[in-house]
Amino acid sequence: MRRPQSLPLLKQPGATFKNRGKALNHDEPDKDEDAFSSDMMITCMPIQKRQPYKRCEEYCGDEYGQWRMEQMKGAERLEKELKGRWSMENLIDEQVKRFQAQYSSTPTKLIKDVAEVLMPKWAPPRELAALSWLGDWRPSAIPRLLHSLIQAGTLPESRAVKTVLPLLMEELRAEEAVIEEEMAEIQANCIFHLPLRMMRKKKGGVAALACVHTEFKKVHQVLIKAQNLRVKAMHVSVKKVLIKAPTDAAQFLVAFARLQDLIHQHAMRHHLIHGPVSVLTA
Repeated sequence: MRRPQSLPLLKQPGATFKNRGKALNHDEPDKDEDAFSSDMMITCMPIQKRQPYKRCEEYCGDEYGQWRMEQMKGAERLEKELKGRWSMENLIDEQVKRFQAQYSSTPTKLIKDVAEVLMPKWAPPRELAALSWLGDWRPSAIPRLLHSLIQAGTLPESRAVKTVLPLLMEELRAEEAVIEEEMAEIQANCIFHLPLRMMRKKKGGVAALACVHTEFKKVHQVLIKAQNLRVKAMHVSVKKVLIKAPTDAAQFLVAFARLQDLIHQHAMRHHLIHGPVSVLTA
């Protein structure tokens, strides 16, 4: 069967849908073929010529350009904040290392060096009376200062503050008690046994001085433990409790340094005005 000239190239609806699934016999005339008339039109989708691609800025207009500028400005601010955070963390590390270096340089050569650690010449008597524990700050006072700053609202309270800080303070107090017990044993030995040993030895001999050296070596070992405990207190307070808040860690270190300086200046001023500490006796 030849296709009439008036029909389009597409298949007729009758042949497409009505006889779906059946073999078509082209020798037989289609019943619906007569239903087509020349006045029926089939609408076809026009194919337009593809336009060239435009730049995204031109397509989106001025809004995209403004948004992109704002995005870049925001990215630059974030980059500055990140760089500032890195520099702050470096400064915090330097401050903690400086603290560690201070308490790791305990002299060990001479007896007078041990005495200098216990009673440093740079510290006025009132400063030693207020803060000194075996020559310097009591270790548990360091996280206690952090706790006071949080209670005062100077620093925010975080989850680490609620969990790590109480455990740190409890652990430091326990280790302080052990060190104090060792120091008390050394002092008791010096009071009750050292004079008797020196009397039994030859007067003015080397053996008597050796007894003194032995006890001072014990004191030195206690001082090393005390210094290490101070380093631990500062390290855990900054690196464990305030690890997720570099700004808070920096504020704590600044507050610690300022408090140290404030107490020292007050004690020095009092010493210059009133002179050395004196004890009245009847």
